[in-house]
This record gives sequence, structure tokens and C-alpha cells, in this order.
Amino acid sequence: MKKTGSWRDRVLDGILMAIMILFTASIVLPFWSMLVDSFSTKDSVLRPGLKLFPRPVTVQSYRDVFASGIVAVGYMNTVIRAAVGTVLTLVCCFAAAYAISKPKLPFRKTVSMLLLITMFFGGGLIPTYLWFKQLGLIGSRWVLILPHVAMAYYIIIMRRFLEAIPAEMEESAFIDGASAMRILFRIMVPLSMPVIATVGLWSVVFHWNEWFDAMIYDAKTEHTVLQLLLRRVLIENQSSAMLNLEVEDEARLQRTEEAVKAATMFVSIGPVILIYPFIQKYFVKGIMVGAVKG
Repeated sequence: MKKTGSWRDRVLDGILMAIMILFTASIVLPFWSMLVDSFSTKDSVLRPGLKLFPRPVTVQSYRDVFASGIVAVGYMNTVIRAAVGTVLTLVCCFAAAYAISKPKLPFRKTVSMLLLITMFFGGGLIPTYLWFKQLGLIGSRWVLILPHVAMAYYIIIMRRFLEAIPAEMEESAFIDGASAMRILFRIMVPLSMPVIATVGLWSVVFHWNEWFDAMIYDAKTEHTVLQLLLRRVLIENQSSAMLNLEVEDEARLQRTEEAVKAATMFVSIGPVILIYPFIQKYFVKGIMVGAVKG
């Protein structure tokens, strides 16, 4: 007969299960509460007590969010930044990783050491700002993209993954007459899709969530990104000014702002939540092979 374990094991399993349930609830409940507030009427947002479901259900807060042109501008700028930045990051990081993964590359160890140094030391905010100003990037969209194109950590992860691919595959392709570019795009890139998807996910999430560089280097209203807008709504309490919320009653304005804050938060995080399930299958494989091998 199969042993079911002692009573101590069952008690321990029960305690661990209870801890995991409480931990999960501590993460899920705040998001659920915010989601309920975003679909609630403005008069019920500040009502005390636990609200598990919106009663009645309304989408007025989302209408207020999308009625403002600044939100559409923020969405467009964030999508442009995430799309262009991720493509350039994948191209540059994969090209650098592919070159560094070759044992015959001159000064290979020196280049690897320089990459590691950039992970531990930075130039500082003021020197970086002055450098970007000399390059003419301040106030440009490129100041949010170009500084993050070549990320040392991404290059190292891709390099470890590429080193795990047997060199005999490239050698046999060379013998069959394949060119270097054909080997790169027909063999190495398809085999590297797990780590490419992983780094691509990291880059999209990074660009989607980043707001500090937009606040420092590009203060133009037409270049406002979504997360900077969300920060102003949640922390600086500028929702009524930016979203043109015109409510005469101060108490009602407060309820309106709270509902709009909840709706704005879910508008900003929605795309990342939607795309993550389609890429997560590559996540563990890309990290394990890229970080452990070598």
C-alpha cells in the first residue's frame, strides 16, 4: 500500500498551504479592491468596508480617463518606446552576445570584463545628463530608448545561451556552403528563441514601467509616457487638472478622483498583463539555460 505520510507531515503541509493562501490573498486583494473601485460609482468608492464586487457596475471612470487626450498621448508614447526600444535592444544585445560567444574573438576577456564593470559602476545622474545634453538628446524621444539599447545583463544572458549551442552545428553548415549571415538567421536565431523571448519580455516590461528618465530628460507634454502620467495621478494628485475633471462639490471631486485613479492604474498595467501569459513558457527555460550554462 502507498504510504500517506505521518500526521506531522500532514500538519506541516496544512500550515504551508495556509501560509501560501494568505500570501496570495495579500497580493490579489489590493488589486481586486482597486479593480472594484474602477468599476464602482463615484459615490460608493469611499464607502467604508470590504467591497468584493462593484454595486452598481459602471464604466464612467474609464470614460473619464479616455476622454482626456493626455492619456491617449501617453499610451502612444509608451507603445512607441516599448516597441522601438525592445527591437533595438534585441538586435544590439544579440549581435554583441553572438560575437562575444566566439572563443576566437580578439580581446574577448577584456570586452567581457568591461561589460561586467558597467553593471556595478555608473557615471551618475548629473554627468549622464550633461553627456546627453552634449549629444543633443535632451527633449528627444531617443533619450528614452538609446541609453537602454545595450544592456550588459541581457548580453551576458544571451551569451551564456549561445555558448550552450554546439559549435558543430555551425561548422557543418559552413562545410555545406552556408554563409555567416545564413547561419545566423536560419540556425542561431531560431535556436535562441527562448532567450530572445525572455529578454524581449524583460525589455518590454522595463520600457513600459520606466518613468524616471522621462521625468528627468524629456519634460515635453507631447512626449509624456503613461507611467509618468500615472505617477502624477497617484502621487502628485494631479488627476483633476490633467484629466479635466470639473466637479464643483469638493467631496464629490475627491470620490471622482479616487475612481479615476483606480481606472488609470488598470489602463496602464493592462497590456503587460495580457501579453505575459503568451511569453511565460519561454521565461524559465531562457533564464536557466542562459544563466547557469557556462
